[in-house]
Amino acid sequence: MTSREPAFTPDEFTLALADPASRRVFGAVVLGSSTPSAILAATGLDAPVAAKAIGRLTRAGLLVPGGNGRLAVDETAVARAAESAGRRREEEAAAEQPDARLRGFVRGRALLRLPEETAPEAREAVLRHVAAAAFAPSDEEYDERAVTERLEPWCQAGAADAVSLRRALVDLGVLHREAGRYRLTTAR
Repeated sequence: MTSREPAFTPDEFTLALADPASRRVFGAVVLGSSTPSAILAATGLDAPVAAKAIGRLTRAGLLVPGGNGRLAVDETAVARAAESAGRRREEEAAAEQPDARLRGFVRGRALLRLPEETAPEAREAVLRHVAAAAFAPSDEEYDERAVTERLEPWCQAGAADAVSLRRALVDLGVLHREAGRYRLTTAR
């Protein structure tokens, strides 16, 4: 851990490793090369190029002196960057899909994947969401072709085909089918 403990973001991590020589040096240190001679041997870089990369990585806070001229990866800086990336990913997912029950399953009007039958609450939430967005909440009825056409845009991501999705909606009771006509059911 360094004494300054910078707020290391994923962007800063990426920028610090943007240079190919810096990536090679960082990789060598990660894999155990801790002295300048070991880093030179592992990377195959010229000494001036390696020295510049070591300087950049040290100033960025990714490498820290470990005593006796050795270098080490600042695991705390890497962990902070990973934590920051995780938080950012969660924030982006929440902004993209405010309903936590639908995250990872629905993006906009696309079905990314259908929850397994072993997760009935999640499966029902996703199927009800798709049905509510695809069909009018009234007693409007649809023929089989109209149902399939309304479900096809949801299937563009390849998670399911419209016929399978229609069958899942009927099996769950989200769509009621009678005499070749379909209508949206009310939520339980």
